Amino acid sequence: MALAKRKKPISEWRQNILAHHNRREKPKKKRAPVDPEAMSKEKVRAAVSERDASVGAHNCCLLSGRPGPGLHLHRIVYGSQGGKYEVDNCVLLSYDMHALVHSNKRVWQPILLDHIKAMKYAPDMTPIYQAQRGQTQ
Repeated sequence: MALAKRKKPISEWRQNILAHHNRREKPKKKRAPVDPEAMSKEKVRAAVSERDASVGAHNCCLLSGRPGPGLHLHRIVYGSQGGKYEVDNCVLLSYDMHALVHSNKRVWQPILLDHIKAMKYAPDMTPIYQAQRGQTQ
């Protein structure tokens, strides 16, 4: 018959080291309250599409002009910088243009911000619209 081994008591300092491994003791994180006035992503997408319709880009990529499904809703000021899904902070981009914009934020963010500002005051004078118009003529 084998002798049962006695378990040594765990010293207090060792219990403190291992305390972070016990997940049950962690308090649950509280979710941030939902803003009742915030628009859903789909409502923002529809509003951005309507805004861009004034320059003839209804449901089209802002940069390439490609129509159709599969457009990405891109936030100009990223979420990590405090940007939200709002009409004044979003544009519709195709997959290729979305990857291009994400490849160099320093170049594209000011261009897109200027476009949004110009859309409010003079839609025909936006830098993107002027570039597209110059290519087609």
